Amino acid sequence: MRGIVFADTIGWLHEGKGTARRGRGVVIAGAHGHEDLCSRRFLRLLADKLAENDLPALQFDYPGCGNAAGDHSTPGQVQRWTGGIGAAIDRLKQDCGVADVILVGFRLGALLAPLAAAGRDDVAGLLLLAPPSSGKAYVREITAMSRMIDAPLASRSAGEGLFTEGREAAGFRISHETLADLSALDWRHAAASLPSLPMLVLANGKPLAADEIQGRGAGAAEITTAEFDGYPLLMCDPTANRIPAAVLDRCAAWIADHAGEAIARKAMPHDASETLDGPHYTEKPVLIGPEPMICGVFCRPRGRQAAAEPVIFLNAGGVPHVGWARGTVEAARDLAAEGVASLRIDLPGLGLSDQAEDGRLFLYDGRTRHDVSRAIDWMERAGYPAVGLVGTCAGAFQAFHAARNDRRVRTLTMINPLCFAWNSSYALEMAVWKTYETSKAVLGQNAAAMHESRGPAAPTWRGIASRHARLVVRRGLEAIKSTVSMLHPAALLGQRRVERWMRDLCGRGVRVLLVTSEGDLSLKEIARHFGSEEERLGSIRGVTRVSLPNADHTLTPYHSRRAVIARLIDHGGIRRDGYARAEPVRATTSPSLLAP
Repeated sequence: MRGIVFADTIGWLHEGKGTARRGRGVVIAGAHGHEDLCSRRFLRLLADKLAENDLPALQFDYPGCGNAAGDHSTPGQVQRWTGGIGAAIDRLKQDCGVADVILVGFRLGALLAPLAAAGRDDVAGLLLLAPPSSGKAYVREITAMSRMIDAPLASRSAGEGLFTEGREAAGFRISHETLADLSALDWRHAAASLPSLPMLVLANGKPLAADEIQGRGAGAAEITTAEFDGYPLLMCDPTANRIPAAVLDRCAAWIADHAGEAIARKAMPHDASETLDGPHYTEKPVLIGPEPMICGVFCRPRGRQAAAEPVIFLNAGGVPHVGWARGTVEAARDLAAEGVASLRIDLPGLGLSDQAEDGRLFLYDGRTRHDVSRAIDWMERAGYPAVGLVGTCAGAFQAFHAARNDRRVRTLTMINPLCFAWNSSYALEMAVWKTYETSKAVLGQNAAAMHESRGPAAPTWRGIASRHARLVVRRGLEAIKSTVSMLHPAALLGQRRVERWMRDLCGRGVRVLLVTSEGDLSLKEIARHFGSEEERLGSIRGVTRVSLPNADHTLTPYHSRRAVIARLIDHGGIRRDGYARAEPVRATTSPSLLAP
């Protein structure tokens, strides 16, 4: 795999591994927003399978999304997204010499792929994964997510930073214009207008009959329809989800059956540097070896010298390196505007990076600190001998322990840490939480069907009971974690090892910023190791505490992300070689959010 830049976006090209290169490739048009976070790893694994079959595959981000330049406010987003698929086809043909492609569309990509294929003679097939029944249905789903996740958070913040130009769904912003353009899409009508193409459609729910694709009889082309088994478990949450291996195998086999016999022509490699230039930043996709390869994006100030030590962003749980609600991309580019370089990465086993070695603990393996140090090595080779680390949730755990073991770390930012020292009680909690999230996804699908036949009363009562059960389980797990932590040999000897680790870190001169959302479970974790009033934490010179009101664990509200970005800029301080402190970004939040 290698990173490439084209049409103001970043893509990841998985080249065929054989010597006899196929004349057909695959372009993968992914999802948007929260669905992209949940499915990005799934699509990376699909691309790997295709490359093993000597089929080059290209993943990429739509304009204004993921790692691409721009944001939600650019006019004509839907047309630009469709054009982005066409640009990906052209780039794959250029780099790999393929004559045509099979288009894979997942969710939003399934809506757009038939439109992108219109008028082209180099699309040889369509694989549509969980396509919404229509653009209108897709917008209804976005609206439902917005009301379920974003609206309650907005009501708690008394309308602070209210987004009136469209909708926020799990923090991802979509303009009114884009919503209206999405509502007009009909992938079945678009597919009916194409020349006869082989198609595989895996539906979320009851499979479509071939003749339900408007205007086409079952004999007009090879049309295969089936259910997307395991879809709810894949899409429940980017950290708790389960990859449906059988679906991966089925998709890879179908594409291999339609790979064609032609041999690739001579490739015409891109002759420009693979850099993405923004108004105040320059970004470059990077791969950090040795295996397992770490995938990331290096962002640096454009046209100015760095003003402070760079930072490395680690994954928040299983969230890919673009960040929840695209928050890591926003933070990196705002830091660049203030003269601070950064590297956002996927640790092995997450996002677009290689699979981790067998036997690794999911997210909380202590050996992962060596992967973080590999990223620090890369930054040192790029000319940055010292760095800061930024981690949310599980990323905070990895940042903390990497900082303890690597003296090149000068600043440490921990956002909503749920664990400082791993033990069996945390493993139990994670297992219970993942079971809850995946079962909730299945119940949600069943509740939707029940709603159609019996009305909304039953799902509502089920939701109340589920929340009550979750609260009871949560309290029990917190009691177990506290008990196990107190029974640890270090605790029995009165050593308070986590507190000692923090004191040693700050004694070395590392500046620590500890950020928590109001009411977050991380507060219990901090109290477990530093006292209920955090009195022992407050006595450690070098630790700064920040509390974010009206924010959730993943910083979904826009104002909370802005507050953290402002703090990151301030936390960078002045480098020892004399560079001046960068001026903070003006935060679109109340002053109380910036008070320690």
